[in-house]
Amino acid sequence: MELAEYDLMSAVEDRHWWWRARREILARTIETYAPPAGATPRRVLEVGCGTGGNLAMLGQFGEVVGAEHEPAAIKYLDSKYPGRFHVIQHSIPQPIPGLFDIVGMFDVLEHIEDDAAALRWVAGQLRPGGVAVLTVPAFPFLWSQHDVAARHFRRYKLDGLTALVPPELELVHSTYFNVLVFPAVAAVRLGMRLLPKAWQPQGTHMALPPEPLNWLGYQGFRVERFLAPRRHSAVGVSALLVLRRRPD
Repeated sequence: MELAEYDLMSAVEDRHWWWRARREILARTIETYAPPAGATPRRVLEVGCGTGGNLAMLGQFGEVVGAEHEPAAIKYLDSKYPGRFHVIQHSIPQPIPGLFDIVGMFDVLEHIEDDAAALRWVAGQLRPGGVAVLTVPAFPFLWSQHDVAARHFRRYKLDGLTALVPPELELVHSTYFNVLVFPAVAAVRLGMRLLPKAWQPQGTHMALPPEPLNWLGYQGFRVERFLAPRRHSAVGVSALLVLRRRPD
């Protein structure tokens, strides 16, 4: 992302309706599919952990390692959570020592030019039976200046995304989510294309909306924690994928 966006992310990710509700959806999804806890804590990896908003949530599932490419994001993370999390500066395809029971890659794959190679790397970091949970922005026709500012390479349709899954990984579940706002987002983004480029909003759409809109967005989106982990939706602003490492 643009460096200024990390400043914004750090400021709003604990309060913004999208991040708050998405964390609940992700937690329910991981709870549903994670391998059983054993005598030793599960190892959990978040790839592209940004400014650290998901790490506390992931901590309920085991010992967490955060991996982040951008030094500016790690700086924000360290200032917000001094000494709380184990975070390393890392870029795919560098290996991370050891294997993991759970790998999270939340709105990260779209930032990686060779996304198929990134999924092969994920397979190599998982223990047999371990799960990877991924989210990505959905539908190429929703492309906007938000994607440009966030330095996305693409948005995804589920069939194209699942076609990238390497043979070492089993597709367990896939769906679109963030369904309720899909009609409004589609209308706005398609409408913006009719405007001259100079008139289109620049930067990402991560600013904190005023209350009660932020509260309403949170309540509407968090309902999907009961739906997205097990049910399939044909539309949504984002896509969710759950993959399991096959036995060796």
